Amino acid sequence: MLRIPDFVKSEIDYIKENANMTPREMQLFELRNKENSLEECAEYMNCSISTVCRVNKSMKKKIMRVI
Repeated sequence: MLRIPDFVKSEIDYIKENANMTPREMQLFELRNKENSLEECAEYMNCSISTVCRVNKSMKKKIMRVI
């Protein structure tokens, strides 16, 4: 299972530079890196949990392509 907080700083920087994430995916990536739950992320991003789950799925696909 992919856990964003398990990445080291150099890996996080590499992912940010190469994953071609949208601004919303980048925002979610930052929030998840701070170990926020998907529910907390939805609250911070002012959107529904289903939207966050969709963005999370898309973000993870992009991360998997670059690692």
